[in-house]
Amino acid sequence: MMAAVCVEEVPASDAGLCATIHNHLAVPHFWFQQSGPEGERLDVLVVRATFDFTAQGEPMTLAAEQHPIVAGDVYAGPAAADPLRAVIQEDGDLVPYKPGTDILVSGRALAPGGVPHTQWVAGIRVGGLKKLLRLHGPRQFRKRVFGWRVGPASPVESVCLDYRLAYGGCIDVGPQFTGDGEPGTIRHCANPAGIGWLPKPADYKHLGRAGRAFVAHWVTSQKVLDAPQIEAALDPVTHPFQHVPPQGLGAIARWCAPRVNYQGEYDARWRATRYPLLPENFDARYFQNAPADLVATPHLRGDESVTMIGLLEERTDMALPGWMPIVVARLAGGSDVVSVPLLDTLRFDLDRRQVSIVWRTHFGYDDPVVDIAIASTRSRVGGVGDEPVVQPLSGVDDGSGPTYRAC
Repeated sequence: MMAAVCVEEVPASDAGLCATIHNHLAVPHFWFQQSGPEGERLDVLVVRATFDFTAQGEPMTLAAEQHPIVAGDVYAGPAAADPLRAVIQEDGDLVPYKPGTDILVSGRALAPGGVPHTQWVAGIRVGGLKKLLRLHGPRQFRKRVFGWRVGPASPVESVCLDYRLAYGGCIDVGPQFTGDGEPGTIRHCANPAGIGWLPKPADYKHLGRAGRAFVAHWVTSQKVLDAPQIEAALDPVTHPFQHVPPQGLGAIARWCAPRVNYQGEYDARWRATRYPLLPENFDARYFQNAPADLVATPHLRGDESVTMIGLLEERTDMALPGWMPIVVARLAGGSDVVSVPLLDTLRFDLDRRQVSIVWRTHFGYDDPVVDIAIASTRSRVGGVGDEPVVQPLSGVDDGSGPTYRAC
């Protein structure tokens, strides 16, 4: 495949050097600066390619329309007025590093055969990593004499894979009940945007007497609650006080557990000894936004098989396209560096029937990058010891500017 070459110049250092980027792939890229854990400056290159779904195990094909790099998280719901009740609609690409590959699925999951169902099992497998969910039509919890019971679900043709339909929720607490004069919330720490959850006394024991009384009265006054439409395939949610994590296939917001637990402690000691650097106990897993059971470590190679059930009308088998971007960078000091970016994000869009793949690499700032060529090889399993076999794909010299052969 011969790709058009995109050439751009971007700032590379405070000294006024510019990095000239020759992109030999017909896909978007972005070059930006970030800080490392100790404040070191990094140049980060992100490449994003969009591919169309296929079937019968065939490799996915490059889409005619490529989706751009996403600068920051895009939210659905009241993100500005009430962020705890918002969810990530599309996660941003501009992070410095991910220690594993995020596998994300968005859009509407379609009932098997295109026929309305009250519930069905849905899931995805990528390589050796898989996850199954049980999806339901709308249903409710109702309080009975002997406790809460979940009612029957209505048949539906699809369920939106949205954490607002998963287990969770939050309760607003007025400033007169919080003790500090500021409004607050009692929330499910892993999914405050969800439905079907009620707090136990331990969840609001930090409030004063008036606050605890307010929340307890609010909880006991509830008679009907919307029940989760998304749950674990083998661990159903049966009542609002159940201690289970929310389930989903989409991106987790930065303020939700377990992701928020990786950010480290921004306390008085950090302010006195580390500010503005990251906390000493910062964990790079904070940059991962897929559910923990959908993070592949080590990173995926990009030629893995993919199976979907309960997400499209029929079971779908396909394979990742096998692209392996190669980056050659010339440094200000005159040396050349070859880098193979890591595949750290897969975004499956059920509505568009496409997957966007993101690769990322970074360079130190002590010897700035002044020239970059981006090309790709195709990797397929079949070598000795199951190593990739590299074949030419793109990046050959087409006379349009400085370039190189990728293999």
